[in-house]
Amino acid sequence: MKRNIVLIAGIMLGQWACTNVERLDTTEVKEEMEGHKIKRVSPAQIMEQVEVLGSQLGAELTRDFEKQMKNASKERIEEICQLKNMPVVDSLAKEYNLTIRLLGQPDIGSNNQLYAKEKEVLEAYADNALKKLPLSNNIQRVDDSLFIYTVPIGADKGVGKLCFSDDSGFAIWSIIMEKSAVVKSIKPKK
Repeated sequence: MKRNIVLIAGIMLGQWACTNVERLDTTEVKEEMEGHKIKRVSPAQIMEQVEVLGSQLGAELTRDFEKQMKNASKERIEEICQLKNMPVVDSLAKEYNLTIRLLGQPDIGSNNQLYAKEKEVLEAYADNALKKLPLSNNIQRVDDSLFIYTVPIGADKGVGKLCFSDDSGFAIWSIIMEKSAVVKSIKPKK
């Protein structure tokens, strides 16, 4: 009898140990696997996604920039203009594998790190700002794997004057996107 009780207790303990399996969160693994699936997308879909993603990012960057500038000290304004210690900029750059730059009129002649397309667009923005013409978002393809999406920050925001000591007052976000990141951000239609 004692032996049967020990045997039954052993079986119950074994079953309990085998059924108490710890659940793992697999959502991150599923998302990673989804990112590696082959997607068929057309060039038109890619350009559309660059537009959608770029305009969303530009709006988010501008909102955060304005928020950071409110009541900022002179030292902090200098950091903000150089995009230092900007968590939103850093997280977006990391999440979408982007290069984000804040550019103004002085960058036309002095910034040697700009792509030729970036410089051309910046010159066009400067010319339009000088003529008081409206500034709009722009997409440029650098090569088969790189896009530059530019978003003007209105002169009324004063970013050009604050960050570049420029009378035209305009500034732009230059968002450099890799084609692979753009394709990964396209959600498959179900």
